[in-house]
Amino acid sequence: MPDFGFVGLSYTTPSIYQDDQEAINFFAEIDPTKAQGERGVVALYPTPGLQTQVQLDAGTPIRGMFTMSGGDYFVAVSGSSLYKVNTSMVATKVGTLATSIGPVSISDNQTSTGLIAFLADGVNRYTYNFGTNTFTTLPSTDGPWQGANVVDSVDGYNIYNQPGTYNWAVTDLNSGLSTNAYYGSANGYPDDIVSLIVDRRQVYLLKEVTTEVWTDVGNVIPGITGFPFQRVPGTMMQSGCGAPFSVARFGDSFALVAKDTRGDATIEMMDGYSFKRISTHAVEQSLLNQVTSDAIAYTYQIEGHEMYVVTFPSIGNGLTWVYDLTTQSWHKWLYWNSQTAQYERHRSNCGCFFQQMYLVGDYENGKIYSLENEQYTDNGDTIRRLRRAKHLTTDLQRQFFESFQIQFQPGVGLNLGQGQDPQAMLRWSNDGGSTWSNEHWVSIGKQGNYVNRALWRRLGWSRDRIFEVVVTDPIKAVIVSAELKASSGDN
Repeated sequence: MPDFGFVGLSYTTPSIYQDDQEAINFFAEIDPTKAQGERGVVALYPTPGLQTQVQLDAGTPIRGMFTMSGGDYFVAVSGSSLYKVNTSMVATKVGTLATSIGPVSISDNQTSTGLIAFLADGVNRYTYNFGTNTFTTLPSTDGPWQGANVVDSVDGYNIYNQPGTYNWAVTDLNSGLSTNAYYGSANGYPDDIVSLIVDRRQVYLLKEVTTEVWTDVGNVIPGITGFPFQRVPGTMMQSGCGAPFSVARFGDSFALVAKDTRGDATIEMMDGYSFKRISTHAVEQSLLNQVTSDAIAYTYQIEGHEMYVVTFPSIGNGLTWVYDLTTQSWHKWLYWNSQTAQYERHRSNCGCFFQQMYLVGDYENGKIYSLENEQYTDNGDTIRRLRRAKHLTTDLQRQFFESFQIQFQPGVGLNLGQGQDPQAMLRWSNDGGSTWSNEHWVSIGKQGNYVNRALWRRLGWSRDRIFEVVVTDPIKAVIVSAELKASSGDN
């Protein structure tokens, strides 16, 4: 039997007897030159590993990161500490926030005294001025209110929301201050602003169940007239945002965990002035009846694949899904805890692109990592890669499995240590995924052995068989295809 769909994606349905496919720490690569069903039309590639670049406050979460305009610095919040980090990866503490947990939103702006970072942690707004080396906690007298959840910038204004209301505000032009108290109300529908983002110089006010779009009309005369933004007619949308920090720039738009009056958590992408669903039923099933309001997201690129990474900290041990815009497919990206022998959410909490590296901050230990395509551990910890294929059944007749072969990229073993003779561990289920066999190990191929075959023989019989393979060695584990020799029996 040629490739029977072993190389595929994560897709688990409400009943595992219908489908229980998994792709954990693998992402799909599609060859457009090959026809459907041809060997290698879809291959599974390893997700990137982690390598420490900066150590900030130990034992604290990296709460937010942002690359400053010009690319000379990025800023990061570790616990309650604000750091600036230069191109040599030297971190300097420049301020202290009033809070130590929870996401921090960051934007920047150019002022007459220098480039500023503009931050919000839900309780306060802050500025750090690179020109004057000054950190400021903005007082309650600055602007119509003190705190904010999310910030962004457009046309020389920093913008921010008033938590728990439909109000939002802008700073003075080319300033981090709001002395002229410019603010507006997104009251087209009586729901509160959850998040906001600037896209194509327009402000998307993402509310609880609706979305409004505003644009800069430039009608401000300081001390005399109004708010520089107006609602764009005809852009009201009947969907909103279910998690304020799930909003991330993606492709030529942005993605988010969405919410509407029916309340179901879906993951959507903005397409002009409408929401486009990108989550599958399998992704949504994993979110059903779960806490999703604390979801966090960022995006990165790897070898032409643009990825939307969304983590749900409150689901189980934490759950991280990744959507690949290039292939329009989902996979899980999880950390393997060797102490508990369980998968957990991915280590990354936020990210930014800096000095040709994509950097991510750890959610609990103060480390900032680079995502490395040729790094096959999570900063030294094992990455456990798993592929579980679809059900094999022929009208529930018995099937006798003579052999099973997976075509890995061979000859990828290491010179020394773990991975010198990399192994693939196969097991199977004969009852739809309820129970599993023991693991059966074979070699993927030592370094330079380019004709090695990962082959298993005499695999018994079943009426409903699921195969699963695991790789834990720190190698470039690429699954190209799989072939099965089987014959049908009677009932």
